[in-house]
Amino acid sequence: MVFEIYLISLNENTSSPEVEQILRTLDRIRGKVNMVAENSIIASFDNAYVDTIRNKTGVKLVGGINFKGRKVKKVVKRES
Repeated sequence: MVFEIYLISLNENTSSPEVEQILRTLDRIRGKVNMVAENSIIASFDNAYVDTIRNKTGVKLVGGINFKGRKVKKVVKRES
């Protein structure tokens, strides 16, 4: 049981009540919603609940996201 970040991709025809049900389920399993955009939700939750989310109506895909190993470019603005 590991707390991980997941991309939850939704079907294009997913209704608002179905999205609300997915968000309630994430709340019930003590997940954290990081971002919601059009047909996608990025959330952090225990990997034991992946199948629970995957079986919800309107969910097309649940996939893990890994940010480890990527360097963030440092942007320095020089003023003259």
